[in-house]
Amino acid sequence: MENEPVMSSKSRPEFGPYYMPDKWCLDRYMHTEEVRGTLDLPARFYVRDTTIREGEETPGLSMTTRDKVRIAEKLHETGVQQVDIGYVGAQQGHYETAKLIRREIPELAITGFARVWSADWQRDVDRCQELEAAQVDVLQHPILIWASDEQVKELGPAREALIPRTVEVIEYAKRCGLRVAYGHPDVARTPWEILREFYSVTARAGIDLLILYEDGYGCPPGVQHLVRKIRELVDVPLMIHCHDDLGLGTANVLAAVGAGAEAADLVVNGLGDKGGLTKLEEVVVALETHYGLSTGIRLEKLTELSRFVEEVTGFRRQINKPLVGENAYIHEAELHVYCIVKGLWEAMEGVHPHVIGQERTVVFGSTTLHGEAVRARLDVTGQRYNSRDVELILDKLRERLQTQPSLTLEEFDELARTVLA
Repeated sequence: MENEPVMSSKSRPEFGPYYMPDKWCLDRYMHTEEVRGTLDLPARFYVRDTTIREGEETPGLSMTTRDKVRIAEKLHETGVQQVDIGYVGAQQGHYETAKLIRREIPELAITGFARVWSADWQRDVDRCQELEAAQVDVLQHPILIWASDEQVKELGPAREALIPRTVEVIEYAKRCGLRVAYGHPDVARTPWEILREFYSVTARAGIDLLILYEDGYGCPPGVQHLVRKIRELVDVPLMIHCHDDLGLGTANVLAAVGAGAEAADLVVNGLGDKGGLTKLEEVVVALETHYGLSTGIRLEKLTELSRFVEEVTGFRRQINKPLVGENAYIHEAELHVYCIVKGLWEAMEGVHPHVIGQERTVVFGSTTLHGEAVRARLDVTGQRYNSRDVELILDKLRERLQTQPSLTLEEFDELARTVLA
């Protein structure tokens, strides 16, 4: 009707991609043709977890080989199909971890590095072949755009020799029967002329995957633009690897996927050097819900996985960490408690806690003293009361809050029964 009010019963979300009852209720505009038409989503997507390697680079964190295997087992249970082991030719610990994972979890694919700048690059490749790695990542010189010619020579071949060396490593790995990825560092700050040259040469050499190592300084529009330019340049699948130095890791990964990236390196709980790496739990939930992409990850295992990694590493998650943090589903504010108690979870949550294996908690605290939440709880529990009863309950609640930070629903119910008796 022409004069129908803006807010009506029809304003409630319809069932659809963005609203799945008892699952999630999210951004309705993400699923409009206007928005979907701006994206170039991949036909398929997969996660490579790098908690075992990047996670161990967290300052102060040390994992035993057995710790890493335990984490790998939990990752496999959660649906991760591939893990990054790292420098299997350079670090004996990485090599031993890879051997143990191959023996105990043969279904879990592993990948390892081959360093272009190292005199031992052939050993790197040979180790990957020995381990039956699913892929060898040919890594470029890590300080290519920042170092002087003299500094480059200190680490390996001269700058002008890097391209032929890169091709040599790739061709050797291909002869060994390995799937080969090429990884270029610091892509967001590297001049396009350099990227274009290396990507063109490595694509002609027969690589199977390009890995974009974004070292934590990129911005979503720039990352998305770069992915599009690379896809126009070469016909090779792309993986994105983003650090979280500026808090943009998740946004940058999603921007890359929106431009067609088919895979991402992710870390449980965002562990890693400096600001950490992009968080697996955040990206996976966003891709499954907002983007409609299947990641193969069992969402209901995400909270369990997060807590397990916290236990094994000894590194606590931030208490208000999105999705899997202790406070992510605790409600205390007046309107939050009112809505949750009344069964209107969609008003205060985007993803239902059971979807990711979380639990919801409702408490009465210093921000639950207006009266609406009290009345809502009394209604739901079938209590008979008047306005004076509500004031008395609020008084008692304020009194209790002088000695404890909040009351559980059970504690509140007992307090209310005492007042109403």
